[in-house]
Amino acid sequence: MLETLEVLRPVLKIEENTATHGIISLEPLDRGYGMTIGNALRRVLLSSISGAAITAVHIDGVLHEFSTVPGVREDVIQVLMNLKHVPVRSKSKDTKIISFDSGELPVEFFDRKPAVLKAKDLPGDPEIEFIDPEAEICTLERDAHLVMDLYIEQGTGYLSSERPKPSSLPIDALLADAIFSPVSRVNYEVQPARVGQRIDYERLVLEIWTNGVIEPDKAVCEAAKIIQAYFGNIVASLQPDGVDNIETPVVYEPVVSVAEAGAKKTAKRIEDEILARPVRDLELTIRSENCLLRGGIQTVGDLLQTTREDLLKIRNLGKISLAEIEDKLKSYGYTLREKKVNPVMDSVNALREAEQLEQAEKAEQPEQIEKAEQAEKAEAEENDIFIDDNAAEAKAEKLEAESELKEEVK
Repeated sequence: MLETLEVLRPVLKIEENTATHGIISLEPLDRGYGMTIGNALRRVLLSSISGAAITAVHIDGVLHEFSTVPGVREDVIQVLMNLKHVPVRSKSKDTKIISFDSGELPVEFFDRKPAVLKAKDLPGDPEIEFIDPEAEICTLERDAHLVMDLYIEQGTGYLSSERPKPSSLPIDALLADAIFSPVSRVNYEVQPARVGQRIDYERLVLEIWTNGVIEPDKAVCEAAKIIQAYFGNIVASLQPDGVDNIETPVVYEPVVSVAEAGAKKTAKRIEDEILARPVRDLELTIRSENCLLRGGIQTVGDLLQTTREDLLKIRNLGKISLAEIEDKLKSYGYTLREKKVNPVMDSVNALREAEQLEQAEKAEQPEQIEKAEQAEKAEAEENDIFIDDNAAEAKAEKLEAESELKEEVK
C-alpha cells in the first residue's frame, strides 16, 4: 500500500451527524498528533464557539431572585435555571427583548395538566428562534399573572450572573447565567491505526453533543478555523517579509513523518518516493497485476504515465481490470494520464504519414516500370518470332514458284 500517500492525505470521515450529536474520525495521523489535535479541538469547541443566550430577565413585582410569583409553582431561582437551558438562535447582533404576558395566553393553555409554559408559548420574533419548542420554563396556575421581559444577546463562552449589571437594563432586572456555547459536551479518543505494514499511526475520533443551534460538523469546522487564525497570526508575525493583514491563515503542509526529528522532505522527493513504488503495493488482483507486469509497467510512476487506451492494448487486460486500476488510483488521489489532443502534433503526424505513403509509392514505381519493360520486351520477342515465321514461309513459297516456272519452261 502507498504508505507515504496515506500519511500525506489524512481522511476525515463523518460517521454520524444529527442536529445534536455527531461522530467524526480523522486518520492516519503521526504518533502524538491525535492527542494534540483532539485536545485543541475539544477546548476550542467548548469555549470559543459563538451562540446566543438569555442574559437577563425582568419580572413585574420581583426585585430579587429569592422572590416568588403568585400563581407560578416554581420560585424565581428555578425559573432562571430553566431559562438558562433554553436553546436559542439570534440573527441580530443587538440585544433583543421578548415580552411575555400570561394574560395573553389562550384559554386552551390552562387545559393542560399541568399547564407548563414552554418556549413555543413565547411571542415570536423574526430574528429569534427557539430551537427546542418543548423546553420548559415554569408551571402556571389558572389565576397566575406573569409578566416578564427576556433579554437575548449573542456571545461566546459563559457569563456568570455575578457580573456587573449593564446600565441599559432596568434596575430591577435579574441577571441570568448565560451559556452562549451551543456545544454542550465533547469527547475524543485516540486509537491505533494501520497503514500498510506500519502500525505506528493514530486515529482520532471526536464525539460532539450540541443543543441543536449548530450541527456538530459545522462546529468542528468553526473550531478549526479559530485555531487556524491563531496560528496564522504567529506565522504572520514571524515571516521575514511581514504581512499586515492575513484573512486566510496559512494552510498546514504535511510532511512525510513529523515524528522523525529534523525530517523535512521536499515535495519533489516525496513525489519521487511515491512514483518509485512497485505496482504490487497497489494491492490489485493477481490478474491485473500480472497484466501490468506483462505490459512492462513496473512502478506506480510507469502506471501514471500510461493512458487508458494503452492499458487496453495489453493482452488479457479488459475493462474490468481497467476499472479496478482506476478505482485504486482514485482512492489515493491519482488518475491515469489523459490522451491529450494536440492539433499541431496531429498535423505533423498527418504530414509524416503522407510522406511515408509518398515514399512507399516511389519505391513501388521502379518495380512497376521494370515489369512494364519486361512485358514490352516479351511482346517484342513474340512479334519478331512471328515476323521470322512469315518471312520463311514467303521465301519457301517463292522458291516453290520458281521451281514450278522452271519445269514449265522445260
